[in-house]
Amino acid sequence: MIDKNIILDAALHTAEWFVANQVHNRLDANSGRFPWSTSLEKGVHSMTTGWDSGCSLMGLLAAWKRTGYERYLQAAERAGHYIMSLQIMDPRMKLYYGAFREVTPQSTEFCPRDSASAAWALTWLYNATKNPEYLDRAVIYGNWLMEYGMFEGWPRWAVLTDGQDHFYGRGSFQSGCGLFFYDLFKATHDLRYIERGMKPIAEIYCRDFIREDGSVIVRREIFTNALSKSKHMADIIELGMHNFNDDFGAAMLMQAAELFGKEEYNEYALRFARYLMRVQDPDGGFGKGRFPSAVPQALMYFHDLGIKYNDDELLSARDRTLEALLAMQFKNTGSPLLDGAFPAEEKPGEMISGTRATMYALSALLHVESDQSGVWLGRHNEPFRDPLSDPEAPQPVFTW
Repeated sequence: MIDKNIILDAALHTAEWFVANQVHNRLDANSGRFPWSTSLEKGVHSMTTGWDSGCSLMGLLAAWKRTGYERYLQAAERAGHYIMSLQIMDPRMKLYYGAFREVTPQSTEFCPRDSASAAWALTWLYNATKNPEYLDRAVIYGNWLMEYGMFEGWPRWAVLTDGQDHFYGRGSFQSGCGLFFYDLFKATHDLRYIERGMKPIAEIYCRDFIREDGSVIVRREIFTNALSKSKHMADIIELGMHNFNDDFGAAMLMQAAELFGKEEYNEYALRFARYLMRVQDPDGGFGKGRFPSAVPQALMYFHDLGIKYNDDELLSARDRTLEALLAMQFKNTGSPLLDGAFPAEEKPGEMISGTRATMYALSALLHVESDQSGVWLGRHNEPFRDPLSDPEAPQPVFTW
């Protein structure tokens, strides 16, 4: 594998991009947001929403954990406060209470999977700071997701709060909600988040969304479970991208395998990783370079599964993918809008940054570089341990 100092330098270059480009003017309603896309020609194209502010926050927490640099934690907290401004806290809105509006506090729509990333980030912000408000906000959302945001064990697609009809389809990329439920369980010890959250998601993902060849079925109909035949959304970037970027579905399966002691889940994750190897571009990208966000996710899967199974083919794919990711990073452009960031989806070869790939790259680079624990998607996070049957687990102290 490439020298770890090179990997760490690239990761911190990315972390500094987030710090340099975050809005932190308290008089600006965008405070805490990051650019979603930038270019030398147009500057900032647009700003992050709730879910990508959350995933950026989580990458910054990993960088803070790795370095101890307070500016990364401060940037993460600023992002967390923007996320909290999106949460619906009006008790009159019972059907939506606790969800996070998609883009701004004025938005009338939200996607439960995206809200889960926002709440997931607050869970990790609580782990880092022990500020109870962060966990309280995440719990409120976790309870909403269980009660109103799922149908027969699977998250809903999109919800509209202004009287318009919702989007009812089932997407493979919603599988990552299982990791949010797991981390919320670890923070609260509330078993409902496993019973009604992670467990059905893991089972349904394997049963309904992963083909024999490892490819994913991106969309099914909600009530019939039939494959979607609609052409209405067939070519939009999100659906094309999610053929390669599973939004942490495989990571969820690896965590479920450990929690439930069910190796079958690892085998499904491995099936997807081998599919990614088969369809990967010769230069390490995906979809002829159109989907850079798939590169850092594939890197983590090749790394974790390659180590787990001592699989030379997977580890070779990891090294090739790591080289590709490092080559994608913008360097020496002369602009803080680009230096340290990674390319935008659907813009191969263009000098346009994209935060989807950038935030995942930050986490992936730190993931393969270090053995740190207590961070988002950390391979060395403390596993679940039942004090009843594990004498090395922290035992309760009965004082009174």
